[in-house]
Amino acid sequence: MTGGEGSALLQLEEAFGLELTADQKHRVRVYIEQLRRWNRHINLTSIDRVEEHLRLNFFEAFWAVREFLGERVGLADVGTGAGFPGLAMKIFRPGLAVTLIEPNYKKAVFLKETARTLALTVEVFVGKGEEFSGWDQVELAVFRALRPPAALLRVLRSRGIPLLLFEGQEGLADAGFRLSREARVPLSEHRYVRLLESVPASSDECGQKQG
Repeated sequence: MTGGEGSALLQLEEAFGLELTADQKHRVRVYIEQLRRWNRHINLTSIDRVEEHLRLNFFEAFWAVREFLGERVGLADVGTGAGFPGLAMKIFRPGLAVTLIEPNYKKAVFLKETARTLALTVEVFVGKGEEFSGWDQVELAVFRALRPPAALLRVLRSRGIPLLLFEGQEGLADAGFRLSREARVPLSEHRYVRLLESVPASSDECGQKQG
């Protein structure tokens, strides 16, 4: 990174209350270089400035890991696109078991190659969240670019899997989930991260499904 970009990184560390290791900073730099190179051939992101990549794609993910994940060790990022926030979360906490769910084959190839370049082990599933068969091994479903579809919400609720949502002021409204915690993202007026816990189905609902 240039001197200006290094300065931006230090400012973001202060704003988000984080201190990255040398290894984490190296992986962030390599990731951004990889993203720029691949973005010439496939549409991965409209963000061009390194400072914006750092704030929106990396530090928001790092901060969310610290603030919301607790002792959870396994998550799936649904509709991950270029790997945000899931692969960035893996950079911040390498011990996380991360599954990146992405229906676009070319983007999935990018994800696999980038994880290999970063020496990070993740699972990449090419398909939609509703088609993923490994939800029983997941502790948290993460959504940023994708609004959770109703069919997938039913799957997640049936397994008691909570949601971590990166969204605006208007949060997800679904009777099957209740807000557990929310926090406004540092340096943003309108971006929030919300943790929603699944609400067990009532006996009436179970009876309606059976009938």
